[in-house]
Amino acid sequence: MQRLILDVDSAGDDILAVLFAAAHPEIRLEGVTTVTGAAGPIEQVTNVVLNTLALAGRDDIPVHAGAFHPIVGNSKADMAAPVHFEKRLAARFGERLKRFNPPAPPPARPATPGHAVDFIIETVLAHPGEVTLVTTGPTTNAALALLQEPKLAGALKAMLVLGGTFTTPGNMTPLSEYNIWADPEAARIVLNAATDKILVPLDICEDNRVADSMLTRDDLADMTAGARDNPVLAMIAETFPIYIDIWREFFDLVGFPMDDVITVALAIAPDLVTTTAPLFADVVLERGIARGQTVAYRGRQILPGGDGPKSTRVATGLAGRRFLDMFKATIARYERGAARTDA
Repeated sequence: MQRLILDVDSAGDDILAVLFAAAHPEIRLEGVTTVTGAAGPIEQVTNVVLNTLALAGRDDIPVHAGAFHPIVGNSKADMAAPVHFEKRLAARFGERLKRFNPPAPPPARPATPGHAVDFIIETVLAHPGEVTLVTTGPTTNAALALLQEPKLAGALKAMLVLGGTFTTPGNMTPLSEYNIWADPEAARIVLNAATDKILVPLDICEDNRVADSMLTRDDLADMTAGARDNPVLAMIAETFPIYIDIWREFFDLVGFPMDDVITVALAIAPDLVTTTAPLFADVVLERGIARGQTVAYRGRQILPGGDGPKSTRVATGLAGRRFLDMFKATIARYERGAARTDA
């Protein structure tokens, strides 16, 4: 049983990651923490998680609201751009956009008292060497926790960090991926921490070389064909066709990339990915097109630098079909009345 804290910003695949982690028999989800990111302000992010867990029948899982702003960030207009992304799509997708990142209705329960950073620190220190921290949005909460508690880096079992890009073009600038770009200062703190971690970049998520890991309309049809009474799958089948269409038509991918779910899945199946040897990874902080670029020190350079901890393995390949089968099987566990045999 893998003990996880899942730190999310509630964009589309964060919802799927929460549902996956809440249902998988080999995961003990200690709590979900929220951070402002691609889905909007912290209230929206937190309400999405609370509503998602209610649908999953997992109101027992704590949800702690966290950072409402990056440590430094970028211009106000640039930071708001991902949230208002749908305005660029209105002419193409019309009414279908109502299913894309809609305002979350008020949840039936409030967020759990206490800040996300405090929850991360308290939970990890109470179970040293047992808890993996998974970040699928900007790493602000993780960075603040590492800064606040020097013992945290050594007490974590590991970190799984979604972010960065090395060979695939960035989705914020040609060089930068959103999660790292949104709070580069936080990402540098996290990547410089002496904690074993896997960095999951766009290269193995949002690239057609890993097309077999992406969710398509055919996958939704296959999943629903055998379902009788699965409210979680019904929500996915109703909500995610627009996500599939956007990533096909705007980003030229064969389906909807499952970045966040892939990152969570590595907690129980790290062999889903091939990785580099442990290396030092860093982040460009300077303003401009390279802000938020991830840099991996893989060889020997003449100029000094790259002398930080070799604590990051960068994922370079993915068993996409195996991952997608794992996702489908986990979502099928929400079938009402279905017999479950937990590991």
